[in-house]
Amino acid sequence: MSIKTYTDEYANSRVIDDQRVDAIRIDPYKLLATAIAVLVFILVLIWSRVDFVAENYTISAEASKTQALTQQIDQYNLELATLKSRARIEEIARTRLGLRYPGPQQIILIDR
Repeated sequence: MSIKTYTDEYANSRVIDDQRVDAIRIDPYKLLATAIAVLVFILVLIWSRVDFVAENYTISAEASKTQALTQQIDQYNLELATLKSRARIEEIARTRLGLRYPGPQQIILIDR
């Protein structure tokens, strides 16, 4: 028996181990349902990734705003400390308000 004859007999008989082998049939509706399910799954994965990236951008923007506000608070605290300094207040009292330190005669001690 030649190789060609053997393959021809095998292809024509479709009998393997005394059992008939039917051709594989694919139901088009099952194939369509599977394709739709896979497509929906892929779309959900893509949507979740896009949403994740968008949320990261939002978090990054809010972190930048927080950092800018923290720097502004630090500047205001520095300005407040400068405005509250005793030397500045004393200078304003002398120059603008015309105040002076009291003389020895103006100091009155009160005993309690």
